[in-house]
Amino acid sequence: MARLSPVKRVWSTAVVAVVLILSGCGAQGDAGESTATSPSASPTADLSALDDLRESYVAAGGQCATMTARETAVAEDAGDCDGGALLTTYRSESQRDIAIDTLEALQESNPRPHVIAVGPDWIVNGTDAESRAEATGGAVVQIGRPAASAPAFDLATDEGLCAADADMTNLELNDALAPLLGYPAHRDARTSDQDDAIREYKNAAFERACPARAG
Repeated sequence: MARLSPVKRVWSTAVVAVVLILSGCGAQGDAGESTATSPSASPTADLSALDDLRESYVAAGGQCATMTARETAVAEDAGDCDGGALLTTYRSESQRDIAIDTLEALQESNPRPHVIAVGPDWIVNGTDAESRAEATGGAVVQIGRPAASAPAFDLATDEGLCAADADMTNLELNDALAPLLGYPAHRDARTSDQDDAIREYKNAAFERACPARAG
């Protein structure tokens, strides 16, 4: 049997090493932290930093009996808990901050305000993140901003309509009042006769409670 020379053995070893490196590099995904990327081929995440985070999360009351590894563009390691939370760990605070910035940027195309639990080098992203943050040694961070709540006016009363008219635009008040009169809230779904009926209803209330707004 022919034996490889030392040079050929070194060359063969180098080729194998390059193939292994390239195979590892090819595993990185390009998905954002809050998007539902496909789990990796490995059925279970078995990375120590991620396991430590999972244990802390479970000790805080989170559900994570099993965790499936996920590949992400920013996190060092990530895993999906069977309870729905996404756990991610990072090499540094700066890497973690990049992930938070990515989540914020996604709000423009996928507005879904929520909170996450954030530690020095980890993030818990799930519906229970806020309630688990303190127990896991993290802080609550708001991602996106909820839409402003509609003013609490009692539109069933004349006084409430007067107060609402002072705070809302005419079209906004029409949309808010329409369901009380049995009409669609969306203005494009209403007929002109329905809009006329809404205006007459408002004007009658204004004449009774705030004449200056009638007309």
